Amino acid sequence: MMKIAELMKDRRIARIIDWDLHPFDAVTRYLEWGANWSRGLDHAKACGEESAYFKINAIHRPAKLVLVRQSHHDYEVISQIEAPQELIDESVEQFACRSAACGISDRLRSWLKAEAFKPA
Repeated sequence: MMKIAELMKDRRIARIIDWDLHPFDAVTRYLEWGANWSRGLDHAKACGEESAYFKINAIHRPAKLVLVRQSHHDYEVISQIEAPQELIDESVEQFACRSAACGISDRLRSWLKAEAFKPA
């Protein structure tokens, strides 16, 4: 488990974080990209494109926040992220999610950004 501020020190990860990417949209962007251009959807423009995004795994209790890296070819859990459990649980409730691909709430996103860019 890592703090987001520690992860942000890795420039390769920090530069690809998409703070607004929902897990379902990542599937559309990277795995169903062949037809999305015709509907004007946000899709990967090149095979080498990748993003890192946050999702919540709510299969087991307590639910866990993770950062994952997604591309056309790979899916990797980078790390489990430390965050207030009440914000994680709020996200699970907001999205009524009981799977491994819950989105994050605006409050959790704001908290993550504040922690990530907090002056040292």
